[in-house]
Amino acid sequence: MKYAWVAAVLVVGALQLARAWDGAFVYFGLAALVGFLALLLKRIVPAGLAALAVMVVAMAGGFFAARGATPDRDPTWVLLDTVPRLLTAARPAPATPELLVPGLLLIIGVSVGTVLSVTKRGTALFVPALGAAVLYVSAALLTTGRSDRYGVVALVLVVLLALGWLIIDRRGPVVPPAVLAVALAALTLVAFVLPTNGFEPRKLVTPPVTDVAIANPLPQLAAWAAAGDTELFRMRGPEVPVRLVTLSRYSGASWEAASVYGPLGVVDAPDLPTGGKFQDASVDLTITGLQGEWLPGVGKPQAVSLSDAMVDPDTGSLVVAEGLRTGLSYTVRGVLETPADTDLASAAVPADATRYTALPRLPFTLAEYARQATQNARTPYEKAVALEQVVRLNRRPDAEAPVGSSYARLETFLFGAAGEAGAGAGTAEQFASAYAVLARAVGLPTRVVVGFQPVPEQNGERIVRAADATAWPEVYFSGWGWVAFDPVSGNGSGPSAASKREVLNRLASTTAKPTPTSLPSVPPLVQPTAVKPDVQAAPPAPAGFPFWVFAPVLLLFVLYVARTSRRLRLRAAGPVGAWHEVLDSLQLAGLRPRANRTVPDVGREWGEAGARLAVLVDQAAFAPAPERVEHSWRLARQVRKAVRRKASWWRKVVWAIDPRPLFRR
Repeated sequence: MKYAWVAAVLVVGALQLARAWDGAFVYFGLAALVGFLALLLKRIVPAGLAALAVMVVAMAGGFFAARGATPDRDPTWVLLDTVPRLLTAARPAPATPELLVPGLLLIIGVSVGTVLSVTKRGTALFVPALGAAVLYVSAALLTTGRSDRYGVVALVLVVLLALGWLIIDRRGPVVPPAVLAVALAALTLVAFVLPTNGFEPRKLVTPPVTDVAIANPLPQLAAWAAAGDTELFRMRGPEVPVRLVTLSRYSGASWEAASVYGPLGVVDAPDLPTGGKFQDASVDLTITGLQGEWLPGVGKPQAVSLSDAMVDPDTGSLVVAEGLRTGLSYTVRGVLETPADTDLASAAVPADATRYTALPRLPFTLAEYARQATQNARTPYEKAVALEQVVRLNRRPDAEAPVGSSYARLETFLFGAAGEAGAGAGTAEQFASAYAVLARAVGLPTRVVVGFQPVPEQNGERIVRAADATAWPEVYFSGWGWVAFDPVSGNGSGPSAASKREVLNRLASTTAKPTPTSLPSVPPLVQPTAVKPDVQAAPPAPAGFPFWVFAPVLLLFVLYVARTSRRLRLRAAGPVGAWHEVLDSLQLAGLRPRANRTVPDVGREWGEAGARLAVLVDQAAFAPAPERVEHSWRLARQVRKAVRRKASWWRKVVWAIDPRPLFRR
């Protein structure tokens, strides 16, 4: 009965902790039962050796599982490094071997200690309760309280522990139920309060940051179009656009990607928040021909089943520093923003997104063209729709058109004379770049995404070829996030065709004419008035008070209450309880007598009070006398004072909170 109860407590706690990983319930459920191996070994060797053997085997297995990430390090460093790796992984963390190690070792250690504890009389409740609390608090901190939003798991654990005390251990636990309830309630409160007050254990670890020098992949669109039948990768999952890289910085000559990347679990928020409506998408990808460092993904990546994948937190671009290899298989889960047409119709754009509206030395022709194209638009959304129509009008996709996205190339693409190379023709690079630059000229935050449009499934699998590569611009709307537009065809993801058609019908005329560059009264270079100049970022707001500093105080208070409760119970137990108070004092002073010594022998060492108390203890075994309770306790206090005088100074400091007497029967 008691072992089934222990297994139930461990499984519930382990499955709660497993929510910090993605799809790790089976591993943690099995790890919760590893402690029973120590119970079998206990029949052959002492309990301590059995526990040591199980933990040594578990740590050795953890080392070999995590060694692949850091093969050149010693075992101790590899195991210690698993915790920082976990704290800088995605949330929930992918169930890769090196990221599972710290959680599995924790549950195995708790399982071994809990299972072996119930073999001793009187500890059936305390150690399982402590283990359950450790697992619960660990899960709450790793998931910032999201693993048990409504306290259901906490209630289940409390009910299981109460049943164990009432049914299995009717004599009562080492720690009184009231004290244990207070401790569990305090730990539960800590698990809820710390995450909600800004405590984030991931901030305790400095994530590794890598500088990656990667070229702009936009010019490669023409090469991919020329090698249209070349297979790049295969995918399984929903039909959503696959993103390769997001380009957010524009220099006037080209688009640039981020150069600094960190682990996927870095807690730094993106510079522009995710929209209010979104959906999760998960796809399985297998690289078959794609080369380079960019890792294909979907939406804003939340988890990747590769431990060495790094991300730009602002754009969500994924890279693998060592480069892609044929046969690489992984799963990526991302968030796709899905605002409704009605949401966008009245949406605004942020006024301080200077990174996404910057246009260094913008030519007047482009600025005036954007102004004329959107002069009838009333809202940012109408501006975005109008520009999509303007860029597409009378221009054609051409895989052999000159590459580039500089101001000069875009002016040729938009305004070039007939017969001029690249005039009115371009790849998705020119369409997306022209749209993004014109939108920035009228104050719309934009960026360019290089990716792939999925193809119909074949036997449940999509084959993505080089011809499927494309680029599209995105516009950011406050509260709704990044919305994709398609200036090449006007279709694709983003607002519906009906919504766009309604806007275009209202605008009536969206065919803005380019302004000639020979106007003498117009300066050749202007900065659009809609784009605000760069300003120095405001200093970050001071962080909230770190409530975690109260955790040690809370622990000391719980220990003090537990010790006081024990003394009260001993005081009510007559001479025998008084003698146990003496034994507690000897243990606290580091003078615990040997087990083979008799009570009179020990009592005589502490003067007349000790000898008289020893006599009362012997008499209590044959003729208990209630009136001797106070007398025996006075003698115990005298002995305790004598014992304390012989204790070292540091033992006197922790005298009232030392937990060792709680474990002595």
